[in-house]
Amino acid sequence: MIRNNGRTVVACGLVMASVIAATRGMSAAADAPTVIEVRGGTATFDAATNVSAISVHGKSTALDARASVREGTEGLTVEAVQATLPVKTLVTGMGLRDEHMRKLVFTNPDGSVPDVTFVSREATCSPDASRRQSTCTVSGDLAIRGIAKPFSMTLTVSRDGTGFRAAGDGIVKLSTYGIEQPAQFGVRTRDEVKLRLDFTARPAVISTARLGGSR
Repeated sequence: MIRNNGRTVVACGLVMASVIAATRGMSAAADAPTVIEVRGGTATFDAATNVSAISVHGKSTALDARASVREGTEGLTVEAVQATLPVKTLVTGMGLRDEHMRKLVFTNPDGSVPDVTFVSREATCSPDASRRQSTCTVSGDLAIRGIAKPFSMTLTVSRDGTGFRAAGDGIVKLSTYGIEQPAQFGVRTRDEVKLRLDFTARPAVISTARLGGSR
């Protein structure tokens, strides 16, 4: 069920990769930071179980992320990347199973259910000019239940009109966050959950009010 997280993770990674590709094709000054944002990205997860014929699939289409990057003489520098995935948006297609997942995987002992978040530390990209895409390894901290742990994933970013399309995969281990493998009716999920992100990132719109305030 952690896929949500993954998504979160994935979103950040995708944003970073998208930003990298964007800065290469934009005419902004080499010194100026470029901001890219993702609204309504898709995150999916796949958790195998102790029963070979059964696996748990889920997804969310509410992944939001934003990144700020700067391009200098030595290349691209990622200054900040943040992504958020609301736990309540994660669904598996079965209401009872969704409630079970949220309770056992994402709910703290005090009853709080923090959003899944990802904050990057660095991104290493290998551009492929002939295919107009980049393959990036994005590393940072993924928080589940408000507990941040190191996380990394691989993303492939390509141009999509005026924006960039990104997709990538990663693996989250429940045990890393002290979460027991959820079980229901004798079916128990594995510790490792596969995550998949797929979304489009576009240049962020910064309003005049945000920049200079209203008069």
